[in-house]
Amino acid sequence: MRLSFGICAITLLSCVSSLSAPAKAALSVGWSTIDITPEKPVALVGQLHKRISQRVLDPLTATALALETKTPEGQSEQAILVSCDVLYIRKSMLDKARDLLKTKLPDFDANKLALNATHTHTGPGFADEDFGDLYDVSEDDGVMKASEYGAFFAEKVAQVAAQAWQKRKPAGMSWGLGHAVVGMNRRARYFDGSAVMYGATNRPEFSGIEGYEDHGVEMLFFWDGSRKPTGVVINIACTSQETEGLSEVSADFWHDVRQELHNKIAPDLFVLPQCAPAGDLSPHLLFRSRAEQTMIEQRGLSRRQEIARRIVGAVQDVLPLVQRRIETDIVFKHAVARVNIPPASSVNAPFYTTDTIAPVELHVLRLGEVAMATNPFELYLDYGIRMKARSPATMTLLVQLSCQHCGYLPTEKAVQGGGYSADKFVVGPEGGQALVDETVRQIEALWQ
Repeated sequence: MRLSFGICAITLLSCVSSLSAPAKAALSVGWSTIDITPEKPVALVGQLHKRISQRVLDPLTATALALETKTPEGQSEQAILVSCDVLYIRKSMLDKARDLLKTKLPDFDANKLALNATHTHTGPGFADEDFGDLYDVSEDDGVMKASEYGAFFAEKVAQVAAQAWQKRKPAGMSWGLGHAVVGMNRRARYFDGSAVMYGATNRPEFSGIEGYEDHGVEMLFFWDGSRKPTGVVINIACTSQETEGLSEVSADFWHDVRQELHNKIAPDLFVLPQCAPAGDLSPHLLFRSRAEQTMIEQRGLSRRQEIARRIVGAVQDVLPLVQRRIETDIVFKHAVARVNIPPASSVNAPFYTTDTIAPVELHVLRLGEVAMATNPFELYLDYGIRMKARSPATMTLLVQLSCQHCGYLPTEKAVQGGGYSADKFVVGPEGGQALVDETVRQIEALWQ
């Protein structure tokens, strides 16, 4: 059917949902984590030059959260969310993982498996043809090809998803909102109207930072029967690329966050990171960097450890509050929509865009008062703010780089300024607003 959203039309191809489920049902939760570190040296993707990993600085992991509600009459709702320490999710990897999962979990609807990337720039790719010949490698040199890693990755994802599903137990959930300064807008604007990612800000023609920043830390906590936290979903508007230029395999600052949470809260706490819309954000500073570095050095920390300190501080701040309002029976709904987003009128696709946009897969969940919605783009923050502002949920978690990789989706202002991330794209501002409208419509449907 055709759905009109003012500026364009979107085709809703499929929707998998249990909208007729009762208002509340008992929640069951399962967690699992698995090492997805490549077993040999790899070409590290994310920079515009080839880097062959020299060692493993810290492990890459995939963390799975399985959710289910089931009524006494047998009506159920399901989801398995898997966060992966990789640059992006390729649709072919999701398809392979789903095919493998079908044989492992015949009682689970594989359509309701959703993967998201933390966007570390110090991990491998998935397919030999990705990025053209930029990352070509030879197995004769003992380097793992991207396709070899892709097969390894899909099997590991299916394995960790199945383990989480098989471990589900009655559980409780609560949500929390904190704040931590992590993501910074990375586009410098100049008086002539141009913009440059990581542009110099000490020039007389510098006019300001182009866009907004969102320092909210949105969290979902899950609890066992003794009110002990079993795991936490942490959603921030920032990609995991503080040490993006290393020639080492690394999960970047999320590794430091996990370590600190294990030290401060519980050594067996599961941590599922999500990157909210942050196509124009990163952890890098455009100004005041010397003062920031001086303060970090006085604390005796690295920049990554400082980021972890801020995120963990937000978690600790709300933990005693959210422990007071744990719910074991919740409204849980999960819609899977596959929609056609209108492409830019003049498509100038970047070489690193790996997946088609026809259609894109969106997952929209309701968990009590909280909404969660995914998209496959490196989505500029303004689109996320539009979604959150219009959402009927008390708190809305948005997850970019999920299920596919469709490249940057810049705003109209960014396109006018040009520069990397706003000069080559498959979907432009018109499609971005269509994505906003469709996401809000999907969320609203779960509250009707």
